[in-house]
Amino acid sequence: MKRLFSKFSFLINIGTAIMLLFAYLAPYVPPDYFWPFSFFGLAFVFLIYVNISFLFAWAIQRSKRLLLPLIVLFIGYYPIGNTFQLFPKSGTGDSGIRVLSYNVHGFGSDIKTKKPNNQLILDYLNSTRSEIICLQEGGLGSVGKFSLKGVMDGLSGIKYSHQGSNGLVTLSKYPILDKGEIRFSGSSNLVIFSDIKISSQLMVRVYNCHLQSYSIDPEDYNIADPSEFEPDSQEIARARKISFKLKSGFILRASQSRKLADHIRRSPYPVVVCGDFNDTPVSFTYRKVRGELKDAFVESGWGVSNTYNGKLPSFRIDYIFTDKKFAPLNYIRDKVDFSDHYPIRCHVKY
Repeated sequence: MKRLFSKFSFLINIGTAIMLLFAYLAPYVPPDYFWPFSFFGLAFVFLIYVNISFLFAWAIQRSKRLLLPLIVLFIGYYPIGNTFQLFPKSGTGDSGIRVLSYNVHGFGSDIKTKKPNNQLILDYLNSTRSEIICLQEGGLGSVGKFSLKGVMDGLSGIKYSHQGSNGLVTLSKYPILDKGEIRFSGSSNLVIFSDIKISSQLMVRVYNCHLQSYSIDPEDYNIADPSEFEPDSQEIARARKISFKLKSGFILRASQSRKLADHIRRSPYPVVVCGDFNDTPVSFTYRKVRGELKDAFVESGWGVSNTYNGKLPSFRIDYIFTDKKFAPLNYIRDKVDFSDHYPIRCHVKY
């Protein structure tokens, strides 16, 4: 029985190793050409944990089978490095531009208390002393305290703004000299970009991005909760519906990421790219948009920095990328429950 169990475990390890190899392909295979690899990329963290567990199990047994998970994990050095940072990193002091990105979910309600959190978000933003703030799903009104003018008046040091459609808002301490947007066919999501004068010697183009979401209905969230999921025909239909929406999101973001990446590469100024990409670091979207840019988390973060705060499994889907000329320092994910995302911030040293 012991030998039989060991052989069965090894077969499972072979299966998870193959799935992990498929996940490694997700960033390189465009989902609008072949989408299945994207699902494996979405399961990347789970597959890593399973293969590490097998590695330790075979090591304890002093079995040569440990070579399988060891080799597969070694092959994934690059995507693993984009997902996990095991050692804390920090820069020197508070030098550079303080940049923050936050999907505020319409300034709606606190995730835990369900109470309006408008003022809590403003208080939080003020506490960070951020000089460039990129908000997604801002949902600001036209008048009142939570209009664009009201929010700017409530934020210390913020004097300039760029408000796009669909809730995208960029706020800045520094003058915004030019503005534009990137629209995508078949989607209400978009990107706005702002040319910001940091000093007489430096202009920066800041991209504020909100790429295609999965548009999963709140009533379907219980599919991710094992305690609520019941394998009946209705739940199976929901699972299929969610799978279809995931597939559609992968495909739409593929074309969006190409268009955004091309625009970034043609920028006349060094860039800072912020926003909610709705995709993980092991995805075509991430690799395409990041290109040669620096990922603030990879450069100066630690842990896994999951930024989604909703009922579905949490992933890192919000990013700050910077031009190679800059050094992103002191990356922080603030675990505040004011939205279905966590805010991220860093210092961009130039």
